Amino acid sequence: MLCVFSSAEMRLTPKQQATVLHEAQTSYDSGVSLQSADPVAAKESFRRSANRFQVLVNDGVLNGRLWFNLGNANVQAGEIGKAIAAYRSAQHYIPSDGRLQANLMHARTLVDNPIIGTAKRTFLDRLTFWHNTLPTSIRLGLGMMCWFAFWGLVGIRIFKGIPGFKSALCFLGFFSIALSVSVGLDIATQHLQHGVIVNDEVIVRKGNGVNYAPLFKEPIHEGVEFEIIEQRPEWLHILLPNGSKGWVEESSALLV
Repeated sequence: MLCVFSSAEMRLTPKQQATVLHEAQTSYDSGVSLQSADPVAAKESFRRSANRFQVLVNDGVLNGRLWFNLGNANVQAGEIGKAIAAYRSAQHYIPSDGRLQANLMHARTLVDNPIIGTAKRTFLDRLTFWHNTLPTSIRLGLGMMCWFAFWGLVGIRIFKGIPGFKSALCFLGFFSIALSVSVGLDIATQHLQHGVIVNDEVIVRKGNGVNYAPLFKEPIHEGVEFEIIEQRPEWLHILLPNGSKGWVEESSALLV
């Protein structure tokens, strides 16, 4: 109980959160103004800004705009791995934000020797683009609306004729099922975890220990993204975009 109460007391008040947010934004603006005159001081200002944004994240303030700002500050500070991790987290809240997608794509171009996946985008992926662009809550709400409209239309049809009844019924039924499947996929895959390498020149090993041989001849670099297969003390079993599987030290990565 003492631990619970002490942790509750450590939380920032709304006024303190507003102060930290102001400090983060002020440091970011200072970095922008110093970029031409003093790049070294500018990078330090961006680093301070990222640290202040991170304080809010650690305090439990989780929203897409905060993650987006954290990613921007990390990019300017040269922390590409942390920036990509922040942008990936922001996608859970604002997946259809055009600026977020553009900044994430830009951050990925800054990764040294990126590991590129071999999977190609299929016609089905293009057809179901809304699955990745609309938040789960919106897809759930739209699916429920279509579902209630479907049965409401059936109820009205019992008492009076409706022009285009079958077409409307098929339309509503199809989208109800499609949106339900989409939300179901989110629920089924919510246990999957992803991460980003945040240290430079990380050795991927064949086992969870420094005594295991390296999987590749060369280490991988900051900003490489992966899916987590298994977690063990101080080690992560990861799946890389090219299909390779190996182990990296947990301290060298950041979970999304």
